[in-house]
Amino acid sequence: MVLDGKFGGMNVKIAVNRFNKTVEFGAIDSVPNDATGDYDEKFKAVYTVHCALYNRSFMQNYQLLGTELQDTIVLAIRSDSRINRKLIARFNSHDYKIIDVSKDSTEMPVAYDLVTLKLIEKEG
Repeated sequence: MVLDGKFGGMNVKIAVNRFNKTVEFGAIDSVPNDATGDYDEKFKAVYTVHCALYNRSFMQNYQLLGTELQDTIVLAIRSDSRINRKLIARFNSHDYKIIDVSKDSTEMPVAYDLVTLKLIEKEG
């Protein structure tokens, strides 16, 4: 089975069996560290959804060189109005900033969104 979607005028087809990964959406929370008496930042998941890694073509990757989107990944998820750019995404044990959420414009009963993520670089 293949899911059809229309994103910004571009038709996208993703096989259902590719939705075999999960992504967590949440926020960074400060939690007390009993050992140091200080606070540590920790990811706190609010939502977990199944996703598929969306593969860009070579030409799409080439067009993104030198832009804010150069080092990003794109995940396809079932449309969810709770997902927005204020959240942090955790995918494959890495934290990502949400750069964009492209909503499916087909108005089908089952819609899918493309979520563009950029890795959050750890300091220190």
